[in-house]
Amino acid sequence: MFLSNYVKQAKKYLNPLVVFSICGYALYLRLIHLSTHLSLWLDEEYQVARMYGSFMDMLRALPQTEYCPYLSGDYYLIYPFFKIFSFNKWGLAIPHIIATIAGFYLLYLICRRYFKTIWGYIITFTIVCFNSNLIIHATEIRVYAVFPALALACLYLSLRLVDQNINMSLKKKWAIGTFFVLTIWFHVYGILILFCPLLFSLLIKIKDKDFKLIIKDTAKFLSVVLAVAMPLWLISVFGPHTVYNRYNTFQYIPSPFKDIAGFLKSVFGNLIGRKQLYFLLSGIILPFIVPYQKRFQQMVFLALAVIMPIGLILLSSMNNEHYFLQRYFVWVMPFFAFFLGWSWDSFIGYIRKKSVRQ
Repeated sequence: MFLSNYVKQAKKYLNPLVVFSICGYALYLRLIHLSTHLSLWLDEEYQVARMYGSFMDMLRALPQTEYCPYLSGDYYLIYPFFKIFSFNKWGLAIPHIIATIAGFYLLYLICRRYFKTIWGYIITFTIVCFNSNLIIHATEIRVYAVFPALALACLYLSLRLVDQNINMSLKKKWAIGTFFVLTIWFHVYGILILFCPLLFSLLIKIKDKDFKLIIKDTAKFLSVVLAVAMPLWLISVFGPHTVYNRYNTFQYIPSPFKDIAGFLKSVFGNLIGRKQLYFLLSGIILPFIVPYQKRFQQMVFLALAVIMPIGLILLSSMNNEHYFLQRYFVWVMPFFAFFLGWSWDSFIGYIRKKSVRQ
């Protein structure tokens, strides 16, 4: 009896222990990268240079330096740390390191909701741990360091909001609404970062008997969020801003219209971020060929949280004649890691059930 209880307790803490170990090593890799890159690079210097004067001086300068001036959340985040640490990159990186740790925890909470085996956790967090893009951007003084945590928070809160719906307290709704407004204000991609996971959260409830009520309640909630957030968003996008520079959109990633194989290889290679883990990409096809539960939810997640945002970012880059770069969809990378972990987790669970029945 004692041994049985001990085994149960060990199993209870196994998943968080494994996740904590992988995340600890992932944070170590990010800090090692920071230690080899202490001097600011050009884009980081460009951002920090706006922070010399007062906060109001920085705000007044944004229309002359940024495309969507007031949607510059990372400027506001870094500003007080620049006043304390000046150009010390360890000091400037503090909020981004905190955001990275928060992102790990949010990803764990999302995984805990869906995963049935330890392999889902191992696959998801291994991809996140070793993804070179996530390592590079985690501690740089740019908005891309915050994107992954912001996206994971939107997914987690969207799931909570849709699950509890009318039963959620007004206080919690106000808190979530405030976070959603700040997400939209953080960057011009904030709307995309919010609405892709929110749309997934709604669509997986389509067979729920209260689906119409969920849609109605969420629509009311979003109308308030947008009423607060959109005026500043519209001013930033259509108001005074620096002149757009024109570039070859496909200078760094091949054009899908000329080299579809090269385009897909580049996009999915960046999503997984490490050649040694490419074999896990076969998990993309599992929901389409294996009849396990949740397969349709996984297809919807792949479409809405991975393919759609990358497609919209691509269209935006083409429309504005701007580079299409992997850092623009760095926030999709933890979603893709979660998707692969989820699909492999479901497949392993399906095989186990089949073997037990036989």
